Amino acid sequence: MKNYERILELKVFTLQDICMLTKNMNTAKSLVRNLLINNYIKRVKHNLYVVCDIEFKSVIADQYMIASKIKDDSYISYHSALEYYGVKNQMFYVVYVSSKKRFENFEFDGYNYTFVNSKYDFGIIQKENVKVTDKERTIIDCINKVELAGGNEELLLCLELFGKLDGNKILEYLKYYNSQKLYAKVGFMLELFNDGFGVKKQVIEECRKKINKRTYYFDEETKKNKNKYVSKWNLIVPEIFLNRGRTLYW
Repeated sequence: MKNYERILELKVFTLQDICMLTKNMNTAKSLVRNLLINNYIKRVKHNLYVVCDIEFKSVIADQYMIASKIKDDSYISYHSALEYYGVKNQMFYVVYVSSKKRFENFEFDGYNYTFVNSKYDFGIIQKENVKVTDKERTIIDCINKVELAGGNEELLLCLELFGKLDGNKILEYLKYYNSQKLYAKVGFMLELFNDGFGVKKQVIEECRKKINKRTYYFDEETKKNKNKYVSKWNLIVPEIFLNRGRTLYW
């Protein structure tokens, strides 16, 4: 079909994208309608479409490409970013999509696309058709909102696989959040996993300088389960962190 090859390159698109190709909105609407009728494309949601493989009729875009196109500023975040980087312990069928522009959660092709409000636009990278938080922002966000990272046990197992991080980026990003609790949580986790993260000790010490004498629970889940107080960071942390940090704190 004429224009199919050009649309195939888009993989995920809006009506406005097709109008850019046809130079006419009525022509674009007619083209999209015909593509839908002939099963060349599928409707993901209002004004969002995905191209199908002609032979197998399956969509050719993955969940990350689709999520990155929901809004012009949308990007993959939290546990979905962990999955994208290949460090997840469990595969979730929820795709966390951050954006400043709200959208209604929806299901498509077995995945639930879930809106997460975000006022930040730093630490986002684009690889081909996918926008995702970089590794440093992903770590901070997952530590900040553990419930969106799959819980403490899932986070612990994911961080074991994460590899090297840029400590200077982490300090730069933490300034935007301006949270003493987050400095304590991130500093604690950097120290706990530093054999893998490889950040300089000065980075961890900078986090420690930002905390006060107030004691924080690591998260709400920690309040309900066995926990341990870490005086160095004024944190009450999940006891499941104990084995990894035994030589550091206990």
